[in-house]
Amino acid sequence: MYDFQKTQLAFIDHLKDPATHPFSHGIEPRRMEIYRDLFFNNIKGFLSSGFPVLESLYTVEQWNALARQFFAEHECRSPYFTDISKEFVEYLSNEYERQPHDPIFMAELAHYEWMELTVSIRKQNQTQTHDAAQKITAVQLSQLASVVSYQFPVHQISQDYQPSEPGEPVYLVIHRDSDDQVDFTLITAMTAHLLVTIENNQHLSLESLNQSMIESLPQIEPTQVIQGVNHIVQQMLEQQILVPYAIST
Repeated sequence: MYDFQKTQLAFIDHLKDPATHPFSHGIEPRRMEIYRDLFFNNIKGFLSSGFPVLESLYTVEQWNALARQFFAEHECRSPYFTDISKEFVEYLSNEYERQPHDPIFMAELAHYEWMELTVSIRKQNQTQTHDAAQKITAVQLSQLASVVSYQFPVHQISQDYQPSEPGEPVYLVIHRDSDDQVDFTLITAMTAHLLVTIENNQHLSLESLNQSMIESLPQIEPTQVIQGVNHIVQQMLEQQILVPYAIST
């Protein structure tokens, strides 16, 4: 059994990194090539579908090398194919050493593209009971929305626009609507703070939300803060980024 396990591990190491770990256990080279290509192409396919913008910034050779390095070096914790993109983001953020040809924003761009993917498949168990006969008394961030911030304008990056240094913080909400369409909304720092406050306080009443924002913005007149909060909440409700909780009047 021990010898079998050693052979099995050697086989896995070879599939991940054939150049570093040759495998000579009597398997026909043609068959080994089929196994190698099958596993690697599966991994690369998930990366290509999950990170199309990032891939477009590389040559075919560079992208293949990055995919191979991820496959060889990273120990995935999840057995699910849908988590490969998450594992890749973690690899770039925590393990990968950026090379001269890698864009400086690669980790943030990868995270942004992964967020779009994860929001697209995220499940929701929230229900909305609001209608014209009801009054909104509390709000909550939709389970189909995530507030994120980056040092680079990742939502604008393309082959024609690649910033070389970080700028002012960029705040976004990545969200999915009732038609399952995923989009992003560029927001201000104040809106981001408001949404994070709501996210961290479930079923937060509008009265409590107003008070919290007034305390966070002492340099602004309370009436102006309340007006701003009401405007943002209404806008976020219309975009289905916030979920209303209501009672009958």
